[in-house]
Amino acid sequence: MSKLNSVLEKYATMVNRQIEQYIPRAGQPATLHQPMWELLDRGGKRFRPALTLLFCKAVGGQERRALPAASAVEILHNMTLIHDDIEDQSELRRGKPCIHIMFGQSAAINSGDAMLIKVFEAAASGSLDAATGNKLVQRFADRAFQITRGQALEFELNNRQSFTQDDVIEVLRNKTSALIALACEAGVIVAGGKKTQLSAAAKFGEATGVGFQIVDDLLNVTGDVRKYGKEIGGDIREGKRTIMAAHLVKSASIEDRERFMRMLGKSTISQEEIGEVIDLYGKYGCLDHARRLADRHIEGGLSALRKLPKSNARDTIEGLARFMVRREA
Repeated sequence: MSKLNSVLEKYATMVNRQIEQYIPRAGQPATLHQPMWELLDRGGKRFRPALTLLFCKAVGGQERRALPAASAVEILHNMTLIHDDIEDQSELRRGKPCIHIMFGQSAAINSGDAMLIKVFEAAASGSLDAATGNKLVQRFADRAFQITRGQALEFELNNRQSFTQDDVIEVLRNKTSALIALACEAGVIVAGGKKTQLSAAAKFGEATGVGFQIVDDLLNVTGDVRKYGKEIGGDIREGKRTIMAAHLVKSASIEDRERFMRMLGKSTISQEEIGEVIDLYGKYGCLDHARRLADRHIEGGLSALRKLPKSNARDTIEGLARFMVRREA
């Protein structure tokens, strides 16, 4: 784990410096730049851009050539966090008030929009030949649109009384997975990898992305708020349809199901009621079911990863994938 942390810290430093080329810290007006850097400076493990650099290296490329693409991935990720928190009316992000709470909704939307524009500036700024550069920018556009599609699917799903595990996974594949898959694909594209390698990277990202989000949803009800950095039970208050919720709806008695659905999405839900929901998750094995499903998706992603040549970079990617489902924050 210490070796993995060392790799992540090294890459985070490289990516942070690169981001400053596109989003100056002292940029004006401050109402545009401060919200962006407020979130970027809160840290995060930067594992998505690390995947870009590692996949580039794993298929024979030079990781430094992938730095613009890696920084574009991280900017895109943070942009989605700003907008998602507004749409979900969330309160905490990385242990501090969300950007729209600190700076106001209008400023947060504007800064998020600016970050999306900078994504494409960063992606197009690398020293790539025209064909490779066009392919990379097109992949960013395709995946960015897929992320917004996933958000729309989530809106629809969260307003439905009837939903299944397959419905939840469709949202995860079109939202969280799209960004993680993009991170992996970008590295392969920059390195000039083969179609089979690009396909392996996409499958790895899509599968591990589902596993990662399932774990994130688990942490929302089982985590330590000091480590997790978001409000515990916030997903229940928002009415988010998760794997645990789908398993409960399928498995619970009629009485417990109806009680659960009355509390899911209740804006005035109390901490006691959130505790009741978590107890129901335990009663019907929802938490264990979600953990097993996350593990299954990670193993599916690792199966795709092993189609790449064996290397230190591939081993590090595997370690990172396993960390993603064993983390506490």
